[in-house]
Amino acid sequence: MELWFSERHTKGVKFSIKVDRQLFTGHSEFQRIDIFDSKEFGRFLALDGYMMLTEKDEFIYHEMIVHVPMAVHPNVKKVLVIGAGDGGVIRELCRYETIETIDMVEIDELVVEVSKKYLPTTACCFDDPRLNIYYQDGYLQEIYADSQYTPLFSEGEKLFAIDDFQISYDHQLYTFIVTKHQRSEQLTVYIHR
Repeated sequence: MELWFSERHTKGVKFSIKVDRQLFTGHSEFQRIDIFDSKEFGRFLALDGYMMLTEKDEFIYHEMIVHVPMAVHPNVKKVLVIGAGDGGVIRELCRYETIETIDMVEIDELVVEVSKKYLPTTACCFDDPRLNIYYQDGYLQEIYADSQYTPLFSEGEKLFAIDDFQISYDHQLYTFIVTKHQRSEQLTVYIHR
């Protein structure tokens, strides 16, 4: 019997990957979390039936969402990441020795723990001494972030559908919005002024 993971986008479109085996399935108080293994894409993470990343190509997304904004910011010291429980954004931020503090606000601790166990290449920097993880609703943290951080980028609802790209070097406002799936979760990264 063959096992396939399928993500339905419309009545006429779905994305499917042949699965070798399911490594993990569980429910947190927020969502269903699955880890699958496949020949074509390696291990992959799905939340509530939507694919979040694959081992084969996650670097494309994580490098783009971190290194592009970081390349235009003159002196990053303190970063706030809201979301990013798989660890890929954290891994890429940890490549910058000039960053002194990375504050990560993630609502779902189970996503972090599952990623550490099953996606160790992506979730390899959760032990970096500059990282502070806060398990709470990121929306509340975002309200108070303006006084400590400069906006860098956000991700929201539909995968790689770019809604807005704005860079104003004079005002040190860096906003890069990438939306993700039909989910309402949002990842926002702010850089200290």
